[in-house]
Amino acid sequence: MDTVNALDATTPEISDDRLQSLFSAMERDGYCCVPDFLTPASLMTMQEFVASSVRGSQNEYVAFRGSEAVKGSGLDELAQSTRFQSIFSRLYVASRNKPAPAVEFYQLLRCLTGKGMMQHSLNFHYDSYLVTALIPIVIPTTGRAGDLLLVPNTRPVRETYAGNLVDKIIVDKIRQKSLRTRALNDPASFTRIKMVPGNLYLFWGYRSIHANEPCDPDTVRATALYHYFDPHADSRLKARFRR
Repeated sequence: MDTVNALDATTPEISDDRLQSLFSAMERDGYCCVPDFLTPASLMTMQEFVASSVRGSQNEYVAFRGSEAVKGSGLDELAQSTRFQSIFSRLYVASRNKPAPAVEFYQLLRCLTGKGMMQHSLNFHYDSYLVTALIPIVIPTTGRAGDLLLVPNTRPVRETYAGNLVDKIIVDKIRQKSLRTRALNDPASFTRIKMVPGNLYLFWGYRSIHANEPCDPDTVRATALYHYFDPHADSRLKARFRR
């Protein structure tokens, strides 16, 4: 058995009918969930990686970018699973009605804990990528759990990077304070996602304003994120900003 097939042996296969149901939920509710997406053994391996990483950071916030940074955790292997990748490519086809580009992830693992946790909470934003997949690895079972707050599907995919940039500036610089105040005073006005470790949550990260609530500083909230398809990857304006 080759490596890719070995990975797929522990990755659930999502049928086309179920994929359509997930897509419909994302359009209707802003997100969808695949329960028990990870096997117990895979989840335990990832949780051990998180525990070791948090200890190594002296129980403070730590984040990892890319598959190499989480090598050996199982999160790197999941990114190579053809079954996992096919979820993203089929969602792309369903949403844009054209063939999907090759699946290449912008991958993160975020471990919120300690005094620095608050700095990385309630930061409302749009993602740069069309599809966001979130897999909770560790979620607090007492106190604040760091729920995901979502204002779903508030914009289309912009034709230009300039249009996307204006949207991001409005949220980052103009609406940020009011969104945080709303989250504190009227949290029920958001779509709230209470996460269960091992489940897979999918939403239109590009189209939806979102942020995580804080957790208590003596707990750990660890989530793996897989982002797919930057609509403005080829923008010359974006390249200039990055330079």
